[in-house]
Amino acid sequence: MRTSTTELEKTILISVLVLVRGNTKKFIKEDDIVLNFPMRQRKNVRRFFKKLVREGYLIKKPKDNNVRLSQEGLKIASNLLHEGATFISR
Repeated sequence: MRTSTTELEKTILISVLVLVRGNTKKFIKEDDIVLNFPMRQRKNVRRFFKKLVREGYLIKKPKDNNVRLSQEGLKIASNLLHEGATFISR
């Protein structure tokens, strides 16, 4: 289990939460989030997307580049949104 998340991971989780409006069944394109970051950070954002999928916070479609929030990701992102981005451990 993870004990901390980086600021970029927090930003990605909150961005996905806002785009899907809290729905865990709605898929969004990864590029919808990545293209909103500055060009120099996009490579890191894609890397952290893969990391969040690996840790189970995001669920990726097998063939597409679409992701959705898992129940655990929804819980973490909602908590971050309500308590503020200074939330470090769960």
